[in-house]
Amino acid sequence: MARVCVGMVVSLDGFISDRNGELGKLYASFKPNAKIKEMMEQTGAVVMGSNTFAMSKNPDAYADNYEFQVPLFVLTHHPPAKHPKENDNLTVTFVTEGIESAVQQAKAAAKDKNVVVLGANVSQQLLKAGMVDELQIAIAPLLLGSGIRLFAHLEDLEVQLEKLRVIETAEQVEVWYKVLK
Repeated sequence: MARVCVGMVVSLDGFISDRNGELGKLYASFKPNAKIKEMMEQTGAVVMGSNTFAMSKNPDAYADNYEFQVPLFVLTHHPPAKHPKENDNLTVTFVTEGIESAVQQAKAAAKDKNVVVLGANVSQQLLKAGMVDELQIAIAPLLLGSGIRLFAHLEDLEVQLEKLRVIETAEQVEVWYKVLK
């Protein structure tokens, strides 16, 4: 059965974007090695929020060069008027029925592979709902000072984690945790 995995690159001080909402500095050091690529190949579907989806200035570009060529499930209140380009592997489904529906649809599409969750707001919602199985946190070698925090708005939530693995690349460290229920 598909596991729900929050997967993000964060600065050492916990931000997933800089003060201008840009990701470039974080991903400048993200160079997946063979182990990380192998783990990425275990992704069967992606759930993301509309803000994360909109970060691509050209939504049609997902079909051409997105790192995950799998079905995408975009949580939104307002689907775009024009549906983005798709291909044989990458489809885009705009989900307006809530986070539970997005995860159910993604799990069905992923089959035995993982569902990767991208975006701070969606990740926070899933953590609050107790629907996250693993956290996959790649720590970028920089301090941003401000921006969007991955683990903001979780004041009343305590989550116990168990370390599963640590993968080191030349530039960063990626830590995988199991979320204990």
